[in-house]
Amino acid sequence: MKKWLSLLLIMSLTAVLAACAGNNNGGSTNTSNTGNTTTNNNSNSSNQGNEQPSNNFVDGKYQEPITLTTVWGINENGAVFKEGESIEDNVHTRLIKERLGIDIKYNWVVTNTNDAYKTKLRLMLSSGEKMPDVVAYRGDLETVNMLIDSGQFMPVGDLVEQYANDTYKEGLALDPAIWLPITRDGEKMALPILDYAYNDDHVMWIRQDWLDKLNLKAPTTIEELEAVMDAFVNQDPDGNNKKDTLGLATGFKNGFNTWMTDIGFVFGAYGTMPGQWNLNAEGELENGSINPNAKTALAKLKEWMEKGYISQDSALYDETAGSELFTKGEAGIMFGRNWLPAWPFPDLLANVPGASYKAYPVPAGPDGKIGSAGGNPPVNGYLFVNKDSANPEAILHYYNWFFDNLANPQPGSEFENGFAEGYDYAILPDGTVTADAANHPELFPGLNGQTAPVLYYTLTYEGARIPSLYGDTHLKLASGAAPETPYEKTEFNSRPKENIDAMKVVVEQRDIRMKNYYMGPLTETMQDKNELLNKLVNETYSKIVYGQQPLDSFDTMVDNWLKSGGEQITKEVNEWYDNAQ
Repeated sequence: MKKWLSLLLIMSLTAVLAACAGNNNGGSTNTSNTGNTTTNNNSNSSNQGNEQPSNNFVDGKYQEPITLTTVWGINENGAVFKEGESIEDNVHTRLIKERLGIDIKYNWVVTNTNDAYKTKLRLMLSSGEKMPDVVAYRGDLETVNMLIDSGQFMPVGDLVEQYANDTYKEGLALDPAIWLPITRDGEKMALPILDYAYNDDHVMWIRQDWLDKLNLKAPTTIEELEAVMDAFVNQDPDGNNKKDTLGLATGFKNGFNTWMTDIGFVFGAYGTMPGQWNLNAEGELENGSINPNAKTALAKLKEWMEKGYISQDSALYDETAGSELFTKGEAGIMFGRNWLPAWPFPDLLANVPGASYKAYPVPAGPDGKIGSAGGNPPVNGYLFVNKDSANPEAILHYYNWFFDNLANPQPGSEFENGFAEGYDYAILPDGTVTADAANHPELFPGLNGQTAPVLYYTLTYEGARIPSLYGDTHLKLASGAAPETPYEKTEFNSRPKENIDAMKVVVEQRDIRMKNYYMGPLTETMQDKNELLNKLVNETYSKIVYGQQPLDSFDTMVDNWLKSGGEQITKEVNEWYDNAQ
């Protein structure tokens, strides 16, 4: 009996000491060894089984370096490497190993031409090939869902709760809908890569020189907008003594809710948004294209077509072709995103000497309703964490580091000028900072007169972005405040004033945003019927606007849409929404 009591005491003391040792880092009490992870080119290098995360991450670094395996598609337009470096070995991978104790290993790398990265991922999934520790993906939701449905990746809710820093958690909390596309049976199946908020929202761009010439004020309602368009069409705003101008630049070849040359605002003024799934008063999702209010909006567009406010070729133009009506000086108004002064509006200034433009709020409908497409969660992709990874928390330590150091560096910080001197910035002899590698190639050795934006190498695509930072910064700068932080100075020096002012309009009018509430996979019926139903909607819309069909053909289209699979799709969409919340 004494021997058994002695053995029991020894076992108890051993357990207590192990627990104390496991808690020294203030985090997990797991004691799994992670120093022996190996890699190869064909399979995931992670330890197998249900091992728990490593507890040797102390003072911001793995004390025994770990290996984090991944795969990658190099973007030809963004990734520039110094001579002798590659995506596998560069200033980014070396610094992450030095600072965090994370050795990033690539099982394979492709140049991402013609969706080569997506194609290779899908081949891996279809063959059941073992995935690496982390897979980053931004692109179509079909591939996102294939990754989730593979069963190789773990829920991440507990990881976020335990390891994500406050900056990342605050960004995720800005919009609970951020989790909708990647939730399955109540489990969050991937880590969202955050993007800047409000960046896809629309404003009304107007030729300010035309307004000034005709002594007009910017419209605030649809009725006032019609008056301005009528003047732009009939009062020769370009001064060439010809009736060759349009009120509004439009292009709805790809739909009636687009990212540029948008006319979704007309539908929003009457309480719906086509081409997406809106949340109705009963808390259910409905297709905005068949909402009865869309019929009223179509009647208005038909009227505008008849009066010459919009181009007779609008149905033939995609967004880019439609925008040329504005940039060639033919149309006086265009709806689109805040950053259009970067592209394509420089073409307007080149094509029309003396032209000027300005952003204004989206106008209201007859009942005071204002609606514009946009407002979907600020996501730039997803990180999938292998359920067999020995260190599933490692990608969050990595992401945290970028939030802490590069998302919004402060004056005097190590990264206030960029990631690495001689890569994305250099210091001139007078002490000023430059990114002009073409004129200072000697300061960017091994880059042939280019810069190497290191953040494009990162597993999160552009390092880390704080969703609210872009809008808050532009709101501050638009108010006339001087830029203080490195980020504010970069935005102030690189953005046209019209862009900064436009973002102020977006932020102040953010409540008009009409979200698309369905971000799930193609439902079973969608796979068979989506193409047919979309064609039915777009053809009917166009024929009504062009006067080729009576307005009441809208009602016939709705009936056919419901009978041809739309009713079943609506049920499937709402089932997804109920389960995803």
